[in-house]
Amino acid sequence: MRRIFLAIKDNLTPNLAEALIPISNIEDQAPKVKKAQRNLIDREALMAKKNSNKQLAKELAQLIDNLKNSSSKIELELNQLRDRRAELEKEQESVKATIEHHESNLIQIPNAIKQKKQEILTKVKEGKAIHNSLESIPRSAEEDKQQIAEVDTIRLKAL
Repeated sequence: MRRIFLAIKDNLTPNLAEALIPISNIEDQAPKVKKAQRNLIDREALMAKKNSNKQLAKELAQLIDNLKNSSSKIELELNQLRDRRAELEKEQESVKATIEHHESNLIQIPNAIKQKKQEILTKVKEGKAIHNSLESIPRSAEEDKQQIAEVDTIRLKAL
């Protein structure tokens, strides 16, 4: 473009020549324009990256705060669970002792039954002995009571 302008410059009116001078220099400006366009694109990409990083940093800071808060909450729950575990262990020991006691009782039941049967047998034998002793007494209880009453009557008359 500049070569064409220089070739026809002498044939142009001064006003026209003055108007075409900046246009003739346009080719010289192309690298500057390309560089400026590249700078704009690069600047825009860097700003986008900067904003993205800034947003990501905010999100990470929020995540850190959430983790800190959840840490205390987790500690509280963990302590509650530890307390509950201790209670359950105590309860388990109590249940274990009760089970052992019942198992011991179950083991003793056959011997207790055998002993009580022996006691029944002894009482039955005593009952038979008492029955035999009662049969050896000659009169009935009514007859003995009547005789005591008769003797009391005689004694009272004698007084």
